[in-house]
Amino acid sequence: MNKKVALFGEYLLRLTPPSQQKIVQADRLEMHWAGSEANIAVSLSIFGNPSVYITAMPGNELARAGLSQLYKYGVETAALTSTHNRTGIYYYESGQGARPGRIIYDREYSAFSFLKKGDIQWEKIFETADWFHWSGITPALNQNLVEVCEEALSAAKQSGLKVSADFNYRNTLWKYGKKPAEIMPALLQYCDVLLADIDTAKLYFGIEPDENNLVESSFKLIKEKLPQVKHIAMTMRVQESASANQYIGYLWHDGNIHQSKPYHIQQIAERIGAGDAFMAGIIHGLKNKLPLDETIEFATACGVIKHSITGDFNIATSDEVNTVIKQGGSGKIIR
Repeated sequence: MNKKVALFGEYLLRLTPPSQQKIVQADRLEMHWAGSEANIAVSLSIFGNPSVYITAMPGNELARAGLSQLYKYGVETAALTSTHNRTGIYYYESGQGARPGRIIYDREYSAFSFLKKGDIQWEKIFETADWFHWSGITPALNQNLVEVCEEALSAAKQSGLKVSADFNYRNTLWKYGKKPAEIMPALLQYCDVLLADIDTAKLYFGIEPDENNLVESSFKLIKEKLPQVKHIAMTMRVQESASANQYIGYLWHDGNIHQSKPYHIQQIAERIGAGDAFMAGIIHGLKNKLPLDETIEFATACGVIKHSITGDFNIATSDEVNTVIKQGGSGKIIR
């Protein structure tokens, strides 16, 4: 039986001005559906990995419209229907040239934010799963969700699941009196696989990597703080402008660092969701026991191709990702 990847997080409505407009000048907004874990679930499903997305939504037409987008890509949902009738929203103003992109969250008092321990039957969901993924976005929302995360992680470990997480620090979400360093280290102790970034690792653990050897020293220091972790992934981005980046992926395992080829991304449709696309590639590679060199090449190409796709979901197939690897990101026309 091909067991599922279970993913837990808030499903969000995203509203974006068209044509790189600023919000203040827009007279209409484009509608997309989003959420770090939902983005990963969609990619995994497209790659042939069955996934189940765990969330809470209102029982109204808007929520049904959002969930239909997951069903479209073959994602199973375990969505708790809430009596709270609000869907979380975020507004995304895309960057252009020297102007950076900007996100405005409007997710307080959403149905998901009212989740508490005991609401979700984790053991039942985990009966058909062998992997559980979450991110640092959820415990940033409130103390109840910290407890829900801990409940889920404990159940996942008791059920024998492999656990992965994305550090995913969002400064504007930590508003309930707790600092990330007080919460995240304990939750991350449950994890086998991590998607880390250097700035967030400094914030969570107070580490100071060697500026002359950032990648290797960061992996070493994170491993010291989280000795149970088996794999740590990371991307490095040199941002030349909102429309051009250099991008490279790294995967640490057992003291060895596997590095992707570098990509020069000259035109960017959207950066949103690139990290989730990369994480989906890591999970896909590890779950299907690909060699680690292949895993990091595949994951990095997932992140690269997502830059060409509007909306939060990376809807590229594995064949399309492999074409990016083969072409080195040149974008040569396939005839």
